[in-house]
Amino acid sequence: MAAFVLVHGAFQGGWVWKDVARKLRSQGHEVHTPTFSGCGHLHHGAREGLGLHAYITDLCDYLHFEGLEDVVLAAHSFAGMVLGAVMMRAPRLVGQAVFVDGVIPEAGRSFTDTAGDAFRHMLESHRAGPWKVRPWALPVFGVPEERAAWFKPRLCDFPVAAFLTPFPGEFDPTAVPAAYLSCRNTASPFIRAMALKARGLGWPVAELESGHCPMVTCPDELAGHLDALAAPRKAAA
Repeated sequence: MAAFVLVHGAFQGGWVWKDVARKLRSQGHEVHTPTFSGCGHLHHGAREGLGLHAYITDLCDYLHFEGLEDVVLAAHSFAGMVLGAVMMRAPRLVGQAVFVDGVIPEAGRSFTDTAGDAFRHMLESHRAGPWKVRPWALPVFGVPEERAAWFKPRLCDFPVAAFLTPFPGEFDPTAVPAAYLSCRNTASPFIRAMALKARGLGWPVAELESGHCPMVTCPDELAGHLDALAAPRKAAA
């Protein structure tokens, strides 16, 4: 079966993929849910200087030390920036890239550059000090109140530099096979626009009836889409 590496977005940790991972494992897949430095259960290591480059190193190192190759690498939201960099740095390790309501990077542009002025203003309004920002409100994540008691206490502050650092080097959307999973009810217009961008790149695009965090709101449906994207590779093997 396929080996999945599921990468969390800003303010979260590997914990956010718990239900998706359980479903995929029940189908016989190998599943990894790494956590970036200073996030999730590693929150005690949060410090100034962490950001996009550190997270790229985190993910590349995880793949190396776990001995993983030809994985289905799925990244949510902000982590599309990290996924894009790994596609460039280690394409042989990635059999399928999946952007889950994620930002598609552009060479020389930061997450904030791509998101635009509305996001820049939100970023400034959520400053929690000189180098970090506090989590967005629940509606931005698309997490309903009935899941808030589980979701909200696990969110952690995130380095502002992660949003402001330009994507390193070029981005080639054809470096590895890629696909896009779009959430119809995402609040952010710039994230919703990523599905159109993905179609323009020739990537397959599927839609989920969900807010921005389908791993929380519809994990079984998301796992089904991921399993379907792995199916042609399993058949070829």
